[in-house]
Amino acid sequence: AITSPAFYILKILIIYDKKRRPLSSIQRSSFQGQYRYYGAQGIIDYIADYIFDGEYMLIAEDGENLNSRTQPIAQIVNGKFWVNNHAHIVRTNDKANMYLVMLILNNLNISSYVTGAAQPKLNQDNLKRISIYLPNKNEQDIIAGILSSLDAKIETNNKLNEKLEEMA
Repeated sequence: AITSPAFYILKILIIYDKKRRPLSSIQRSSFQGQYRYYGAQGIIDYIADYIFDGEYMLIAEDGENLNSRTQPIAQIVNGKFWVNNHAHIVRTNDKANMYLVMLILNNLNISSYVTGAAQPKLNQDNLKRISIYLPNKNEQDIIAGILSSLDAKIETNNKLNEKLEEMA
């Protein structure tokens, strides 16, 4: 039996969507630079300014991947960057470990929260309604530490395999 409390995302996330500012491809072409410009599924360009500085989680707001899940829908980004209006930008509060919440979202069936047939969308109201189970913060940090170590090891092994394939 699950003894962990359920939390609505609304209770554990601080949402910064109002700070997002989309730029057209024409605007970006005359504004090239060193800062990452994120869309729903990751970096789509590099521009000369940033809106955010720090550690945040980006959650895809729209796109076919919300249904197919061929890529993660959530990712943690660090440093200076800009986000368009196709990704929710959030941080966790003191009740949740951001890395663990990201892993849960990337493995959670969210189909009942996604709307739109032609263009799938996870709007902010539906994002806030998602419910997840979390142990206490200390246990979350321990779990996230173990999973993060495993992810780092997998990434190292994948890079090693690529090198070995190149050598072969």
